[in-house]
Amino acid sequence: MVDSTRSNVAGYRLATLKKAYAERLESEFRKLEALADRLDEPPSRNDTLHEMHRALHTIAGAAGTFGFHLLGQKARELEQLVAKDLTEPGEKTLIPVAWFTELKEALAAHNREQSTETVKASQQTIIDGSPCIWLVERDDILAGYAQSQLTSFGFQVFHLDAGDLKTTDHPAPDLLLIDHHAVQGDVTERQSFWQTLLEDVGCPIFFMGAEESFNARLQAFRAGGQGYFVKPLDMIKLASHISQIIRTDDHEPGRILIIEDDRELAMYFQSTLEQAGMQVAVLDQADQLFETVSEFSPELVLMDLRLPDVTGAELAGLLGQSERWAHLPVVYISAESNSRLRNQALLQGGDAFLEKPVDTGILVRLCLTRIRKLRELERTRNRDSLTGLLKHANIKEALQLQWKLAQRRPQTFGVVMLDIDHFKTVNDTYGHVVGDTVIAAAGTLLRQHFRITDKLGRYGGEEFTLVLPDCDADQAWQLVDRLRKDFADIKFVGNGEPFSCTLSAGVADNRQCPSDTAEALLEKADQALYRAKHAGRNRVVSASGLTGVRPG
Repeated sequence: MVDSTRSNVAGYRLATLKKAYAERLESEFRKLEALADRLDEPPSRNDTLHEMHRALHTIAGAAGTFGFHLLGQKARELEQLVAKDLTEPGEKTLIPVAWFTELKEALAAHNREQSTETVKASQQTIIDGSPCIWLVERDDILAGYAQSQLTSFGFQVFHLDAGDLKTTDHPAPDLLLIDHHAVQGDVTERQSFWQTLLEDVGCPIFFMGAEESFNARLQAFRAGGQGYFVKPLDMIKLASHISQIIRTDDHEPGRILIIEDDRELAMYFQSTLEQAGMQVAVLDQADQLFETVSEFSPELVLMDLRLPDVTGAELAGLLGQSERWAHLPVVYISAESNSRLRNQALLQGGDAFLEKPVDTGILVRLCLTRIRKLRELERTRNRDSLTGLLKHANIKEALQLQWKLAQRRPQTFGVVMLDIDHFKTVNDTYGHVVGDTVIAAAGTLLRQHFRITDKLGRYGGEEFTLVLPDCDADQAWQLVDRLRKDFADIKFVGNGEPFSCTLSAGVADNRQCPSDTAEALLEKADQALYRAKHAGRNRVVSASGLTGVRPG
């Protein structure tokens, strides 16, 4: 059994927040009933409808976040009816008191059968360097609930008022999560307020709102948001998405390969791009193309259209024949004025032309934009939608590439196979929706515990594979054992009852097995995982024999 004071404290806090919200709902219900009684007063009917719409809108947005899904759905239905009355004044909608009885019944139904999709937050240990989130939410109870849930996944979360964003002394944020209606005013006023307040923010900004519509998303985008989440918040999906955004390789410098026979010009471009924070390699011998791209793994190729004994278009065509490099952006730099040759070069695999003399400002912006789009494409194509981790084929490819790199340049790396214990029982007992929640939580914690440079993949089902550069088996064992302990402390809820899950893992490294292939190393880790399962689960076993199990 898993026994954790941290989990008990967090569970108590969440229960307290839910109770406070339920008590507030009673006040909201009384307010709605009073508003309904005023609807027969014609001069004030429109104002009353607006008040009623705002109250229902608030309930519809917040209720589901706390797990009151039936209540949230019913409030949304009533909100839409009131909105229809407001937009079609000729059609007077009857708003009987029975509506509010339905709201109360929805709340009572929730109390009888709790949602099976909510994960209760445990008070996880904050890992050094944990991402920092600034949360701006006008509803203190909802803010406390979101704060507890996100903290369970290793985030540092600070609840702020909008006016404190410029003056707070909290650690610099990795992401802002903002209630779009945290300030009053019409659409134009809110948009202007957020644009002014957030103009110098250098991290991603996500807005939240109870309205799911084109206009709501457009307003959030115009205010500076890179994302928009609809209330009620699905905290598991939100935590997963935040983790993917914060912990992506966008923090790594873009890798540019310059292919240019004019050494002075190549050095000038290299200095310009490095000054902009990018990592640059220069190639002046075309016959070393494939060796260089395999070792350097560029995200964009910048090359002259005319090179000794070969053209840039021909090199782009060769890259396009390789499945691994077919989507690699190619930007030509050339003084070529022949439009036919330029068009032919683009058709053979190029993405853009920059004319000499090159505007360095455009060069930097073009490289950054192309690399960002490539990374977005790679994430969409190569990552599992539930966990945000690499897919089966991609994690195996990452292992193969790491092994090849270690053959050329000696480097120790670790390989880990892990899976969720008794996962079939979770699915059979609580259903696949809850099972998916458990898998998603494991994926989020993996991203929080490991470096951006580590390769993390969902090998299949509830099984995961990790490739850890510059990490031997002993170090990998320690890292995975800490993950195991934190995962066991998470409290899930299924069929109205809390439960925990545990992990088992096997680790190996290439230093222990210097003659092994990549596939053999993976097999060694898998055999260690099998021994962990056979020994009783909830433990990490090394291929060298080191074993760890949480006492309990």
